[in-house]
Amino acid sequence: MAINRIENTAQIISDCLVIDSNTVETIVRIPPTIYKEVDKCEACVGDILTYTITIRNNSLCPLKNIVFNDRIPYGTDYILNTFEVDDVPQVPSIDDYTLYYTIPTIEPMGTVVIRFQVQVRE
Repeated sequence: MAINRIENTAQIISDCLVIDSNTVETIVRIPPTIYKEVDKCEACVGDILTYTITIRNNSLCPLKNIVFNDRIPYGTDYILNTFEVDDVPQVPSIDDYTLYYTIPTIEPMGTVVIRFQVQVRE
């Protein structure tokens, strides 16, 4: 496991005295991980593909206002009302065949799962 926290304490020693300072702490921001999968490895025209994207915050700090984007593959059409975040329907913005959605927060060591569907047209 990666180190998420750096702690440090100073000390002075003089004759018969040993005195420790207060301990200070720095939280290290570890990059999140993102993993994408699809439910079919082969498809025909008209088939529906479901994409699942898992984003994990590997840090002890919350991630805020994460902008997710995913370009719709060539030869497919996004199916409206299929976009979900943690099984809750959401409405992404769509610009030039790309879905955009801002995730408000991913808690420390937390995970967010995004799903959406496309239909193969060619």
